[in-house]
Amino acid sequence: MAEVRGVEPGGDPPEWALEYDAREYPRHAVTGDAVALSLQREGGATQLQALLVVRGGEPFAGLDAWPGGFMDWAGDRDSREAALRELREETGCPPPEHVEPLGSYSTNGRDPRQFAGARDAETGEWVSRGSRVTTNAYLMLVRRDGGEFAPAHGDDAADARWLDVYTFFPWEDLRSGAGRGAARAALRALSAWAREHGGDRAERVEFAWGFGLREWNEERVPERLALLVEAGLVDEAHRDAWGRPTGQEARPFGRPMAFDHREIMADALGRLRGKIKYLPAALMALLGGEFTLDELQEGCEAIAGRPLHRANFRRAVAPAKDGGATRAPRIVVGTGRRRTRESGGPGVAPELFRFREDTLRARLETSIRFPWLPLEGAEEEG
Repeated sequence: MAEVRGVEPGGDPPEWALEYDAREYPRHAVTGDAVALSLQREGGATQLQALLVVRGGEPFAGLDAWPGGFMDWAGDRDSREAALRELREETGCPPPEHVEPLGSYSTNGRDPRQFAGARDAETGEWVSRGSRVTTNAYLMLVRRDGGEFAPAHGDDAADARWLDVYTFFPWEDLRSGAGRGAARAALRALSAWAREHGGDRAERVEFAWGFGLREWNEERVPERLALLVEAGLVDEAHRDAWGRPTGQEARPFGRPMAFDHREIMADALGRLRGKIKYLPAALMALLGGEFTLDELQEGCEAIAGRPLHRANFRRAVAPAKDGGATRAPRIVVGTGRRRTRESGGPGVAPELFRFREDTLRARLETSIRFPWLPLEGAEEEG
């Protein structure tokens, strides 16, 4: 373990500090990862996008990864500060609207640099120079507002870009026929794997895939990805200890990522899908202070990957015109203003809404019950 010089807390060190030597213990390193998500309207549709960097060096050169890096020994107060610093340095992204801890990831071998070393020329013994790496990931919600960032690419980041989250999870976007087809294809492949290997696999597949999509739970993203990894249906399941692919065949279920970063994305997507049901502040972080009800609905659909019933959605989130009582937590109110039409064409400009102040201060006591539309083709068997 390398010595770190020039860092002293001040004061006379106690006796135990002079005797303690971390080199007696296994080496360990900590990184901070910025899991930045945003909503962006492109091609007439709203997308949930992730801000990613392209790995410029090994391991995993050329693959997408979250902005992140090792904590600065003296400069970073904690891993949150390290993640925010790396986000700024690697992507040029301004401070996010919302930041919260997502999780700690410490699986043995998750970072191949753990095994770095060389053989001793005389004895042939392997001399390890790596450290086991734990990362603390932070969910960050970014409002684009049409602005572009100016990435300051570092040694590890060859590029920075926004990519549609469903590039990595095509089976999770059930708004389109293509997405539902991907979900059914994954279900068929997993069902065949479960029949071949037995055990409780069939039950786990049925539960995660909503019993043929009929009882789909959009928040179970991590469980669905874990099954695909266990069944060997994604590229991440076919890597050696150094992170290299063990075969030439590319798996059809989503785009791979560096390290365990697709697992981290699955956790982030599942977390955000749950969060929009009880924390309007998360939606405000993505949508801004004013929006139309169509924009709010499209944002919720992009996050959840599911279509909503338009009229019932409005009744669920907006005040009743007649002021009638309801059990639903009404989270938005009208501003009295309307969205300016860019085209200047006929028709009434849509009304602008904002989130109620009292819904932004804390978690809703009653979660929003989103009126999801039935999934077309859900009756088809896997």
